[in-house]
Amino acid sequence: MTQVEYNSYRFDSNNEPSDEQLGQLMENAAEKVRETNRKSDEKFFAELRRASEEAKKRGTTQTDMK
Repeated sequence: MTQVEYNSYRFDSNNEPSDEQLGQLMENAAEKVRETNRKSDEKFFAELRRASEEAKKRGTTQTDMK
């Protein structure tokens, strides 16, 4: 299945995909999910690192004041 065919394919009751087409559609969808998950993980861990560094700075500042 070419990229053009993939982008233009629509499921409907009159046009069942072949096993090859269905496999390609599923693989493309899975790839998009993997990419979305990777980006989400990157954002999550970047925010976690930022929050951790901020908490460390607050902890150091509060310890220094005692």
